[in-house]
Amino acid sequence: MRLGDLAEALTARVEGDPDVEVDRVCAPETATAGALAIGIERRYRAVVRETRASAVLLDATAPLVTPDGCVRLLATRPREAFARALRLLNAPALPGLPAPGVDARAAVDPTACVGPGARIGPFAVVGARASLGDDVVVGAGAYIGADAVIGARTVLAPRAVVLDGCLIGADCLLGPGATVGAVGFGLDAAGRLPHHGIVVIEDDVTLGANTCVDRATLGETRIGRGCHLDNLVQVGHNVRLGNEVVLCGQVGIAGGAQLEDGVVVGGQAGIAGHVTVGARARIAAQSGVTRSLPAGGVYSGHPAEPNAARLRRVARLRRLADGERP
Repeated sequence: MRLGDLAEALTARVEGDPDVEVDRVCAPETATAGALAIGIERRYRAVVRETRASAVLLDATAPLVTPDGCVRLLATRPREAFARALRLLNAPALPGLPAPGVDARAAVDPTACVGPGARIGPFAVVGARASLGDDVVVGAGAYIGADAVIGARTVLAPRAVVLDGCLIGADCLLGPGATVGAVGFGLDAAGRLPHHGIVVIEDDVTLGANTCVDRATLGETRIGRGCHLDNLVQVGHNVRLGNEVVLCGQVGIAGGAQLEDGVVVGGQAGIAGHVTVGARARIAAQSGVTRSLPAGGVYSGHPAEPNAARLRRVARLRRLADGERP
């Protein structure tokens, strides 16, 4: 791509020859001719000075020193520009995907409906009456149960699992080992309850590697449009996530909890069952949410509370420990 055209797409300013072409985004220490290196943070200062890239993307508010002859792209919103450059120049990083068509070693039930352009890898299983939309990708060893529905262009990485009756929208990505529709952890005095519900995952959702979304006891567990779940996340039975919820690694959500649109939960935080977290709330890493929280706040600690109040209390306790007056 011409740097002049790329700069326009990134809303960046060119310093140097706009006719230079680049074909990939690289780290500055490994970049060679034809690459766009990334120098948007101060920690890149030393390596950017020595990079062999044809161009460098820089923060316009604090640009780093670059080699003579290296074209500079200056962006006022450098992280957004970096993400856009990756999407424009670098192929999607989805290793292990199968070749076009159905591998001879796959097991596809004759009653399943497979849309045009689908890729089904070796030892994948597609169950009875399952429906796969156009251009769906099913990696090696992945499993799709009976009556499951997979929307167009969705990708199941190797060994991902979608169990019977579950519904996955379009343009989703299920990472290696992700499991949708396992039996939930609903218990009573007699043991584990039967779980007759399903999981519904709306469009443009990411489930990280080894993330689990349990089927509902009755009804559905629902993951809203545009949600992104990191690796090793646990979503319990009958949980409802609104649109564009973000769950970082090792978050656990107990059955029946509801997270409204735009909630962000930091790593290793836990959400108790049947609570509601209001829209656009932020939950700090390792917090424990034991009661419902209002929309829009920032919460931390165990039990989770408004972050500012917790920090004030911690500061007072430290002053007491040092012998000062509170």
